[in-house]
Amino acid sequence: MANNRLNNNKVASRYARALFESTVESGDAKAVAQDLDTVSAVFSQVPALSHFMENPGIPAADKLQFVDKEFGQNVNPWVNRLLHLLVENGRMPVLPQLAIWFTEYMNQRDNVARAEVVSAVELEEELRRRIQKTLESSLGFSRVDVQNRVDPGILGGVIIKVQDKVFDGSYVGRLEELRKQLVKTG
Repeated sequence: MANNRLNNNKVASRYARALFESTVESGDAKAVAQDLDTVSAVFSQVPALSHFMENPGIPAADKLQFVDKEFGQNVNPWVNRLLHLLVENGRMPVLPQLAIWFTEYMNQRDNVARAEVVSAVELEEELRRRIQKTLESSLGFSRVDVQNRVDPGILGGVIIKVQDKVFDGSYVGRLEELRKQLVKTG
């Protein structure tokens, strides 16, 4: 099962990279990213739709007809072609991960990072903006998208995760550091 997920992730990454490079050249990348997010959300919100598209007993022609009817005129032609390719190659399960990879490639190109800010309570909008501006200026990103996750277990302060960096300013983190120092000196 884990091996299948890893394989699907690699496949999704390859499809996303090819789609990204093609759509950047054509100038359609932003519209494609929006449509991919929309289509991926539809599939995740309607599990029966995913089961239909992934069912090997349903002919590909029926699936393609469904794609054309439901998405054909409503999405960018690149996305419609991608959906056709995924159906024809039996790769529909990679769609959600493909959309994530595509966004990641867009973010890399645009020097955008996502930050998860874990706090004991919901952050007020002003504080969220200040954290965003601080991260942008200190880490050198053109934009940082801040997502707040509430975890009362950290007691207070914040933990900020940006790419592979973690800044732990939580009370629990500070107490753990203090404990380690006491163990070293004791």
